[in-house]
Amino acid sequence: MDDFKYTPLGVVLGRHHIWGFRGTGSEPAITSGDIKVFYVDPSHATANDGNEGLEPEEPFATLAGCLANTVNPVTDFDVIRVNGDLSESVITGDSVVGPNYITLIGGGPNRYSPTWASGAVDAPCLDLRAIGWRVTGFRFTGAVSESCVVLRYTDTNANDISARSIIDNNHFDGLTTGLRGIASHGSYDVWIVNNTFTSFHTAGITGIGMETLATPLAIPYGNHVIGNKFYDCDNGMLWSSNGSLFSENVVQPTGYTYAMTIAFQTSTAAKLGDDNIVYGNVFPGDFSLAGGYGGGAADAWLGNFADDVAEAEVGDNGFTILAPT
Repeated sequence: MDDFKYTPLGVVLGRHHIWGFRGTGSEPAITSGDIKVFYVDPSHATANDGNEGLEPEEPFATLAGCLANTVNPVTDFDVIRVNGDLSESVITGDSVVGPNYITLIGGGPNRYSPTWASGAVDAPCLDLRAIGWRVTGFRFTGAVSESCVVLRYTDTNANDISARSIIDNNHFDGLTTGLRGIASHGSYDVWIVNNTFTSFHTAGITGIGMETLATPLAIPYGNHVIGNKFYDCDNGMLWSSNGSLFSENVVQPTGYTYAMTIAFQTSTAAKLGDDNIVYGNVFPGDFSLAGGYGGGAADAWLGNFADDVAEAEVGDNGFTILAPT
């Protein structure tokens, strides 16, 4: 049958028509017909960066090869499923070159797979410079002198903008030698949700789960840091930011092997953060600046769980009423 003969006017094959709301003329801009799923599996017998990568039995050998493929390039809104362990440092295109809004899924059978190690001790596993990526389901292992994931915001190129990123349900494992889990250069509207950060440790006691680094324009704004766990690290989280939400996170200042210098901070003297909402978190130990906690002057640190009831900022019931001092 001739498919074109029975195709209504205005309908493009491969882009399935979806009726909108009556009288509005509105329809979704993107439908299932536009989105491709690419497969990456370095361990597969037929893995090759010359493959199209559209079938799990003919995957790309590397994630970098998938992104750089010129025959069937990954375009905005596509999905990349990684089924095997990676050992490479990947830099995305910038927000103009793209691709943007990629969903990158680790397809291993448990939270320890697939494992993603950097290709070098001084390079991140993933250097995000495009908009709206979601990264989920990986076990990142820490590089000795770099972060596992870097969120760029104009620090290397004016178009390096990783705003609207979602980093969720990953395990960041420092392996007792890794420097940092996630670093931000000021990216806004970022969601960091339900991740675990463990064993970030260096000889200089500088290992840390999450940290705001140099910010050419401004520190992160409108971030959502929710449901993350920080334990057995030199430091937990130093995420200087403005107007962000921090909720349901748990820190362990004194771990099995390492004690934290910085537990959970949303502001520092060098990078003043403010107007953040910090509630519903679990903050054990010395709830003070000396204990590694700290917030902005106008932050709202109300309703967190803290056992240091001797502090004026903690009520007799163990709930915080003010930011630590």
